[in-house]
Amino acid sequence: MSMTALAGPLGAGIIRTLGSTLSVDFIGEAYLAAARHQGQHVIYAFWHEGLVVATYAFRDQGIRVLVSQHRDGEYIARAIEHMGYSTVRGSTTRGGTKALFRMVSGGTQGVDLGITVDGPRGPRLKVQAGALYIARRSGLPIVPFAVACSHKKTLSSWDRFMIPWPFSRAVVAIGPCLSIAPDCSREEMGNHRLTLENRLQEVRNQAEDATAKR
Repeated sequence: MSMTALAGPLGAGIIRTLGSTLSVDFIGEAYLAAARHQGQHVIYAFWHEGLVVATYAFRDQGIRVLVSQHRDGEYIARAIEHMGYSTVRGSTTRGGTKALFRMVSGGTQGVDLGITVDGPRGPRLKVQAGALYIARRSGLPIVPFAVACSHKKTLSSWDRFMIPWPFSRAVVAIGPCLSIAPDCSREEMGNHRLTLENRLQEVRNQAEDATAKR
């Protein structure tokens, strides 16, 4: 079996094993409930840095995730597919338009979606337009969330990728949803992008504060 083929079960096994040692707390779950009341299914939007904890926290729910076509994206896709996700391959630079249409299709067919809004290559903590486009075309509300860990290894990658230490505390902070009208103008889309970016920063601060207090 090739290393690429092994990446799926091996990566998923590592994440499940590590995740089982974590104390994962959710805050702001009422916002998710409100978003589901509006549209039943949602688009989860989060920063690339929190991918490990997010993958474990939302596992086995059939969420469709946008994953880049870069080599590291292949490993990520195989691993998370073994965690109960489905994947669409593409990004803002490679296979972007087709991938976004496939995400929209999933949303209109009744599937929750997930997207790292500053991926796959940054800039870090800056929202790209993909999630907003998907929300406008699908009618699904965007649910922003962020992750923080009490003890973690932070990599020197562009996203400052977080790997939680075993037996640490992880917090998933969820913020107010954002809905995009189908006739939204370019100017309004720009305003929505800034709103989403601000809400993601707010929940990131909330998650970090929550891990520091315990």
